[in-house]
Amino acid sequence: MINFLQIRNHFPEYHENKSWWAYRYCKDVKDKPEIRKHVTDSFDAYNYCKNVKDRPEIRKYITDSEGAYWYCKNVKDRSEIRMHITENYYLVRYRKWKAKQ
Repeated sequence: MINFLQIRNHFPEYHENKSWWAYRYCKDVKDKPEIRKHVTDSFDAYNYCKNVKDRPEIRKYITDSEGAYWYCKNVKDRSEIRMHITENYYLVRYRKWKAKQ
């Protein structure tokens, strides 16, 4: 007999938010390339880089100000990510944090 709950837990096609599901799967179960490709949301990509592994193919999805700020602060301050910090709120926070370094 097919256990549909088991299928739902292991296949991204059954989840509305595939990016979040893929990040959690890679973090909690196993980091697989076929699952990793579903991590496309900016904040999920930041969390993946912070909690699983900092990979260039995931890092390229960090495109919003909040995710870029937290990436630079908590993972590594990279210029290609820093350029995405465009909102004033996160620019001010980034500059204050950088001044304390």
